[in-house]
Amino acid sequence: MKQAKITAYAKINLVLDVLRKREDGFHEVAMVMQAIDLADTIHLKEAQRNWLHTDNRHIPPNMNNLAMKAVVLMQERFPQVKPLEVTLEKRIPVAAGLAGGSTDCAAVMLGIDKMYNLGLSLGELEALGAELGSDIPFCMGGPTALATGRGEHIEALPHCPALYLVLVKPSFGVSTPKVYGNLRVDERKNHPDVQACIDALHGQDAVKVIDSMGNLLEQSTFELQPEVKALKDDMISAGCSHVLMSGSGPTVFAAFTDEAQAQAYYQNIKNKYPGAIFARTVNQNMLEERVALL
Repeated sequence: MKQAKITAYAKINLVLDVLRKREDGFHEVAMVMQAIDLADTIHLKEAQRNWLHTDNRHIPPNMNNLAMKAVVLMQERFPQVKPLEVTLEKRIPVAAGLAGGSTDCAAVMLGIDKMYNLGLSLGELEALGAELGSDIPFCMGGPTALATGRGEHIEALPHCPALYLVLVKPSFGVSTPKVYGNLRVDERKNHPDVQACIDALHGQDAVKVIDSMGNLLEQSTFELQPEVKALKDDMISAGCSHVLMSGSGPTVFAAFTDEAQAQAYYQNIKNKYPGAIFARTVNQNMLEERVALL
């Protein structure tokens, strides 16, 4: 019986810029995306029928889950893929702007590729993932990449120097379509500098990386959910000058180049926000070891 265990890493956006609204209704974006070691664990095992088990009560264990959509898509394209039991150990907060569903989907596809020796290239996997969601292609590869188009066109970037992160996810979620729908791109003057971040990555300059961080969606989300702005302001006042919302929110993270400073900040802020998470950036070696055949 074939089995696999896969680590599904969350992502943050170091930079997120929105360029325009496209004729197809999507928005043209330019994002520097980074994998972090906050992760779900997925177990795949051959079974009599497709089935999902999860330890998170917020995730309905049915075929609407992105992980199960990945199973069905792979079975449709590759008849040798048998029914699978998927067990999802959820650690990435749901509806958090951290690509939790997308990374689970990508992990299932990566696991199936290895289990059945499909021999798919990264580009082929990214193309399959793009059929199910814009963030999924990045989650196939990484750990650091430029995402363009609606987010599905991925260009690998030099790995990010080690950054240490403290993440806080509010108790509520944010609707990504509503955030984009509320965004008035033509009125936004202070676009983040994507190229500055890319240059800092090429120079392996961690300080310049965090100095370049920015997210054009913040203002839109703040208008819809003022509590997210209040959280960001609170995290800045707690002692970090580099604080950013990830994706469309509502998760906000503080970034540090020094681990000891990050740990001290984490110990301080978790007194007020008990759900705070300490994380660090993922490197290429960690990605290459994420799929284990059992």
